[in-house]
Amino acid sequence: MWQRRALADIPGVPWRNGDGYTKVIAEGQTEAGFQWRLSVADILKDGSFSIFRGWRRFFALLGQGSLTLSEKNGNWSHTVSGSGRPFQFSGEDVVHSSDVHVSLQALNLMVRNNVMWKQSVEFLLKEAAFTVEEISDGQIFLIPSTGTWNLHEGKSKVRIMPGEIWSSSAQTFSQTLLTQEMPESSLFFVKI
Repeated sequence: MWQRRALADIPGVPWRNGDGYTKVIAEGQTEAGFQWRLSVADILKDGSFSIFRGWRRFFALLGQGSLTLSEKNGNWSHTVSGSGRPFQFSGEDVVHSSDVHVSLQALNLMVRNNVMWKQSVEFLLKEAAFTVEEISDGQIFLIPSTGTWNLHEGKSKVRIMPGEIWSSSAQTFSQTLLTQEMPESSLFFVKI
């Protein structure tokens, strides 16, 4: 069974560096502590990212717009476009965002580099109809980026739109078909 949350209903928490706020969608914890976090942050201007030693970061933009991420020592630079493929980098990298010309929403997945936690991670951009097969463990998140989608489960059909977060755990999951109402619709699929 899928659960819906409105992004607007999730409270913001301050960034580690104090330069903004993020909305935590979900976090995963084991006996060893937090292992992952999925969140959406508002990016209003150029700025530095908080450092998370021992973590991997997956970063994408919801909606339209773009920005450039650059590692401090010049080891890499990457332009991320709205509804584009996620970009992955180390949480230890000192990263600065630039070329922010409009307010942007960033979708972030952070996963701890931990030999004790071997959960597989998927963070994919979907731009065409797809089926979500049954999973044995973990959680699935659907985050519409542009346009409206239809979630078909059994005989029921529900519209899902940007600004909504849909989730399901392995214990409550059944096969689901996702279709676009418009060809240009895009959606992020996250499996943890």
